[in-house]
This record gives sequence, structure tokens and C-alpha cells, in this order.
Amino acid sequence: MSVLLCVHPHPDDESIACGGVLARAAAEGVRTVVVTCTGGEEGENLAGIDLGDVPLVEHRRRELDAAVAILDVTVHHRLGYRDSGMAGTAGNDHPASFHRADLDEAAARLAAIVRAERPDAVVSDDEHGSYGHPDHIKAHHVTVRAVALAADPDAAVPGEPWRVPRRYVHTFSRTRLLDAHRALLAAGLASPFGDDDEPAPFGVDDAQVTTRVDVTGHVATKIAAMGAHASQIGPDAFFMNVPADLVDTFLGVEEFILEEGTAPAGGADVLVVP
Repeated sequence: MSVLLCVHPHPDDESIACGGVLARAAAEGVRTVVVTCTGGEEGENLAGIDLGDVPLVEHRRRELDAAVAILDVTVHHRLGYRDSGMAGTAGNDHPASFHRADLDEAAARLAAIVRAERPDAVVSDDEHGSYGHPDHIKAHHVTVRAVALAADPDAAVPGEPWRVPRRYVHTFSRTRLLDAHRALLAAGLASPFGDDDEPAPFGVDDAQVTTRVDVTGHVATKIAAMGAHASQIGPDAFFMNVPADLVDTFLGVEEFILEEGTAPAGGADVLVVP
């Protein structure tokens, strides 16, 4: 059985970034593995749900459990670090934060999972952390190092060495974002990128994208998984209110850059061939 392993910094990142790919892979018989690096301790109750007497971090744990179940993830690992918060905040200085974690120590934890799971493909954030969050940046560097350690027979990592055939980062192409942004404005709707026809640069040049995965058949599952993160993505959130005729434009494709290895034979729109 083929294995897809996705590394994400916080609860909800797995559903937003790779929810469609995870759902599609699971439906096609691929073993899917999610690694969450932190508990999301620095998050806020953005949706204003009633927390009762339960701490927000415990709500986020439960939400994550529900989301990975919706995505039919085969196995979920927690790397065990604390959320670092946004750049420059006090959370960055917490001794247990992912931001402050020793790179090789964190990578060894992940490498042990890689050796145990023996994935055909590994996915993480890119070197810019998608939008610059310290934990997203750290997840990229830890993943790159972990893939190298997992393959090194001399590394002090439990398990038999495993060379990952393909390492990807998830991304958004500039053209796709612009098309979606302009479609919203043309429909008289608010865009998350503002109201200028040419918003501030975001996403990568189209030529950098190596893999575009069609997940239109799994958009409903992706939306349900995002909705499971009720404290972070409430019923009024943009992701939950994309107009029906624009859902496929926004959510029906997930894009990736292959940074190591060779694309799988048998399809340009998959990360792993079942």
C-alpha cells in the first residue's frame, strides 16, 4: 500500500492546506498519515464558540481528532511541541515552543515517524511558511532535515533507514489566486485579498507549481473537516461561505511543488499512485 505523509504546524492546517488531497488519497486506497507539530496553544477562539470550562487547547485537540476522522486519515501523530504564536509575540520565547526547538532534535522525532511509516511522499509548508508564521517556517526546515535523517543509516534515529521517494511543499499559484479573487469581485462579493483588481503579491509563479491535484470530488469532505475546527473556522468564515459556483475554483484544486525526487509514474495530478 502506498503511503502519503503530511506535516502541519497547527490543528486546522491539515484541513485547509491538504484536506482535499488527504480525502482523495484515502478514497483511492492510499494510507494517509498526518503529523501535527504543535497543540495550537497560541490560537484564539476566533469563532467565539462557547468553551464552557474546557481550555481552548483541549477544544483544539478534540477538533483535530474530529477533522482527521472526517478526512479518513489512517494514522495521526502529534510531534509534541507548543504553538509559538505569530512572529514577535511572547509565545516565540516559550521554552517549549516549536520555534525554539533544536532543529536536529525536532527532526529526529519526525524522522522516527518517517522510518516507521515509510511514506512514498512527504508534504510540508515551503521555506517561507506559506504566510511567514514561525511554526510554518520551522515545519518546513524540520521536514527537510527529517527526510535526510530518515535516510541516513548512521543517524541516531529509531527504525530502519527509509529514503523518501518524493518531498513536496504545498503552495498556491499566483494565477489561480488572482482568478478566484477577480471572480469574487465580479460577482459583487468580498474577497479575502481585498477589493483591488491587482492585490498585493501572494502565491508563487505558475511555473514553479509542479503538481496540481484535482480534488473536486472531495470538496465537501474538505469543507466538513475545516468546519470541525469550530473554534477557528466558524459558520461565518470565508471557507464556509464560498458561493456554490465558485467552490471548485477556490477549493477544487490543491497545488504542490516537488522539491526532491521524481514525480510518480501514472499521473501528473497525484502525489502518490495507489
